[in-house]
Amino acid sequence: MKGHLTNVQKRMGKTYIPFVLILFSAFLFFIMFSNVKPKALKIHLYQVAEETIRAQTTVEDTEKTEENRQIAADNVTPVFSYNAGLNGIQTEKIQLLFAAIEDVNKLADEQYQEKLSKEKAALEAKKKDDKASEAEVTRLTPQEKLSLFNEKLIAIDDATKTFIQSLPEWVILDLLDASETVRKQIEDATTDIVSELMSKPIKLDELSKVKQESSTHLDYWDLTTNDQRIASLIIDNTIVENNIYNEKSTQEQRKAASANVQPALILQGQVIVQEGHVVDSNAMHQMKLLGLLDAKPSYQMIYGLALLILAQALVLFYLGKSKKDPSVKQGHEITLYAFTMIGALLILKGLQLMQNADISNVSLLYPTALAPVLLTAFISRRYGIVSNGFLAAFSVFIFKADTGTSFSIVLALFYLLSGMMGTMITRKRIASQFWNTFIWTTLFNALFISSFILYLNMPFFTKKSLLMVAFALAGGLLSYFLAVILSPYVEVLFEENAVLTLTELENPNSPLLKELVTKAPGTYHHSLMVANLSANAVGAIGGDSLFARVACYYHDVGKLRHSLFFVENLSPGMENPHDLLTPFESKEIIFGHVSEGIKMLEEAKMPQTIIDICAQHHGTTLMKFFYIKAKELDPEVKESDFRYPGPKPQTKEAAVITIADSAEAAVRSMSNPSKKAIEEFIHQLINGRIADGQFDECDISMKELKIVEHSICEGLNGTFHSRIEYPNFKKTTDLKVTE
Repeated sequence: MKGHLTNVQKRMGKTYIPFVLILFSAFLFFIMFSNVKPKALKIHLYQVAEETIRAQTTVEDTEKTEENRQIAADNVTPVFSYNAGLNGIQTEKIQLLFAAIEDVNKLADEQYQEKLSKEKAALEAKKKDDKASEAEVTRLTPQEKLSLFNEKLIAIDDATKTFIQSLPEWVILDLLDASETVRKQIEDATTDIVSELMSKPIKLDELSKVKQESSTHLDYWDLTTNDQRIASLIIDNTIVENNIYNEKSTQEQRKAASANVQPALILQGQVIVQEGHVVDSNAMHQMKLLGLLDAKPSYQMIYGLALLILAQALVLFYLGKSKKDPSVKQGHEITLYAFTMIGALLILKGLQLMQNADISNVSLLYPTALAPVLLTAFISRRYGIVSNGFLAAFSVFIFKADTGTSFSIVLALFYLLSGMMGTMITRKRIASQFWNTFIWTTLFNALFISSFILYLNMPFFTKKSLLMVAFALAGGLLSYFLAVILSPYVEVLFEENAVLTLTELENPNSPLLKELVTKAPGTYHHSLMVANLSANAVGAIGGDSLFARVACYYHDVGKLRHSLFFVENLSPGMENPHDLLTPFESKEIIFGHVSEGIKMLEEAKMPQTIIDICAQHHGTTLMKFFYIKAKELDPEVKESDFRYPGPKPQTKEAAVITIADSAEAAVRSMSNPSKKAIEEFIHQLINGRIADGQFDECDISMKELKIVEHSICEGLNGTFHSRIEYPNFKKTTDLKVTE
């Protein structure tokens, strides 16, 4: 599959990646379009709603806001200002009243005494009887006293004068005529009662009640009925409102209360009308404000989804460019990303349809970590992170019915955190890291959803909460097992070293291996030996041992073209054909097993990685035997003419195979392959390859080469410890034909 994909990409050139991104974006939009397309509401006033309608955006109900502000202003308690000083002012008026009456009575008495003295003096002059003269002198009449009293008022302030003038004339006359003791009682009674009553706030509407209350207080004073009437009139005219309405402060508080009223918002996600409920006028008003009743539908949700999909395409394009990988590799990565995301969104869409069918919380069953796990394992952690972020964002559009609710926020955050755990795995085969992946994708899910359950203020040990935890755990398990199940097929589609592909290729019944067994059995046996040595050594340094084994099976298939020119395929007693050829002719035949092998593997449509091993298994090493023979014939011969075309090993696996290939052939040709001899030979072989720069282009380290050396020594010692030398071949000949 990867080969076909590579061919398509090479034919399309630079247009491949934009084409895939456009096609991928269109497919995503098609999947989610049904979730965001505007729907015509079939709803009428005072009829039963056929579906639950939520606000798709947040808007202000201005009419409701103004109504709430007016209510708030009307509910403000009027502000009153208590004037405590009025108590003293009003009691002082009473005191001034009685002081004026006292002054008038004193003045009247003085005038009477003055007249009496004058009369006595006149009678003495006439020598008349005193008693007779007293009968002729009279005191001032009440009206005369009233006149004097009115004259007194001229010197009194206007407020007190107004208070006194409000009293009936008979009250003043009675007070002027009353004894000093009675006046004192009335003054004390009125002053005390007014002082007591006005020591408390009195509003205008309370004034009448307070004045009525004063009559009760008068009952405790020893006054005659007429005196009580006089006192009551004085009190009624003295007690005034002292808790006065403050219009300015009241208006200020009303304005403040109105300003503090929050706007009446219809919040996004708010249920406007529940399915099965009657649509009232308020619901119709809210839907009108939201534009749900407009003939022209809103396309904002569609625009938002389109922008998000566009952002994803740009992120993928820039991500590929920033990595500076070859365009073919970028194309493979983006194609894998597209297939993975489409599959993940189809699963998410299915769960959304199930949730719409009243299977509550089934959305938590979504294997959130599946896409991040696959992309992290097959491409890189950056692609896993990108997929996780966009999947969480797309879930908001897919579960649009819950938009604006707490559950919508929780679901998006849960997807984001759960998916992020999928990017924590290493770039190894998923099946080989069970516990690591299981912990990341499953156990942490339980912690995340438990936290959100508490955030939603839900009782934890209830059926609903525990079901949510179970769904989250199941979603994590699905993420892992689906990743394990799908990864071999993803490998087949996008990886040349796919397990299924390699398993199929290592079958001895494959055409090339069957031909190798039939036509070149010695080469086949050599390939098996090299495969065992390489697989063990590659596994010891953490490489792909299965790939190394399968690549070794095919690394010498080029020998099929001239199988008898390689010593391992000669029957005992057969003459070495190279003895009849010049070194230059032998060189071309031996070089040809690499180039012919590449052609045969390409014709068989083998994975490129196996073809690369065939090309690299000799690197650019020198064919020493024939070079020396050619040097003897022509001193001017160049060493470069007897070096393999290469390239040098590009991977750890290729480096190990080139060592194992040479080691197995050489040790097999030894007359006495002792343990020490094998170890010395392999050590010199590896050092010689290092000195020759054969490992300069791969990332194998000196430490790993030591491990490889030890592994190959162990393998060869186990194979050749009891091997005897076959008499038909000479060491030099064996070396020559196994180059």
